[in-house]
Amino acid sequence: MTRWFYLMVLAGSAAALAWPCSAPAPQPVPAAPPEPPPASAASPAGAAAERAEVRRPAPAPPLRQEPWFVEDERFYQQFIERLTELAEKGECLPTEKLRQQWQRGGKAACKLTPPAAEQLSPHEVYRRALPAVMLLGSVYPDEDGTWVEGMYATAWVAAAEGILVTNWHVFSELQEGEVFAAADYQGRVYPLKEILAADQAADVAVIRIAANCLTPLPLSRDYAPVGSWVAVLGHPGDNFYVFTTGSVTRYSTQRNDDGQQESWMGVTAEFAGGSSGSPVLDARGAVVGMAALTLTLEDQGGSARHPHPSVRRFPALPPTPFSVPRAFRLPSNKSLGRHSDDDKPMPPAGPPQPPAVQMILKMAVPAPHIARLCTEP
Repeated sequence: MTRWFYLMVLAGSAAALAWPCSAPAPQPVPAAPPEPPPASAASPAGAAAERAEVRRPAPAPPLRQEPWFVEDERFYQQFIERLTELAEKGECLPTEKLRQQWQRGGKAACKLTPPAAEQLSPHEVYRRALPAVMLLGSVYPDEDGTWVEGMYATAWVAAAEGILVTNWHVFSELQEGEVFAAADYQGRVYPLKEILAADQAADVAVIRIAANCLTPLPLSRDYAPVGSWVAVLGHPGDNFYVFTTGSVTRYSTQRNDDGQQESWMGVTAEFAGGSSGSPVLDARGAVVGMAALTLTLEDQGGSARHPHPSVRRFPALPPTPFSVPRAFRLPSNKSLGRHSDDDKPMPPAGPPQPPAVQMILKMAVPAPHIARLCTEP
């Protein structure tokens, strides 16, 4: 250490001797003091620094978007009030014209939106479908001329010019003077103006409401593969805008009472009365089907089959039985009107028990059958 300092002094002296006398000699630049070693957490300085770091305010968490809370009773009552106003003003399609157009059938000229290739998250499928799914409901005058609630179902936007799609059976039991309107999720109500196309076998109706610049859903022209993911957005019971998910279970065909061939797509996504006309969506957010009815399989020693159209009517309509022969087998040790194998008498029959529901099948209209009713304008 002494030698190092000594050399520094000598170097400074030599420089002073060599510098011209007319100018003062420059002073040597002192060396920067060595940096102190970093304080460890164990040292007092380190502990203080650590405490200061802890006292810093944490960054604010990202803002979370609140979900839309549906107030069912308020939403529906406002819809009925607005629909009643439209009915009193005569702005809805009259019942007789509605019936004539519904029975006419035909096809509708509308420009459909093709599906995109992008796969969406379930929440994004819901978010994009929300503006395009509507409540379709009715009122009709009672004996005193007072407008009362009729029924409600679901419809979805197929084209921006007010063109919606729902089920054919929605209009199958019209009351005298019954008129319809549709409401979006924001509560805006649009009167029904025209039925553009209807097909009983396909269970599809294309209608027009008094609206423009709507957000349409893309419609697939292909059958969704069995096992693929699907979702339904509709109005089961008195619960509006319910989003359920499931998968495609199968495709089936049968003849109706008029001998017409019907084709159905089975899904496991839940829906119930009020969901008729609800879009069945794939992972791209495209319509691959439309909710139509449920088949309840009951345990009655065998099984019973009851189709329930998924329409909500006030008062509720009783289910219509649909008889289909079904094989069933009794337990191996019992038979009808006979004793068991151990020859003991059978106990007296008790009161009839209500049937136990074994399974409820959800049936939807396949997308290609919807697309057949729409032609390019």
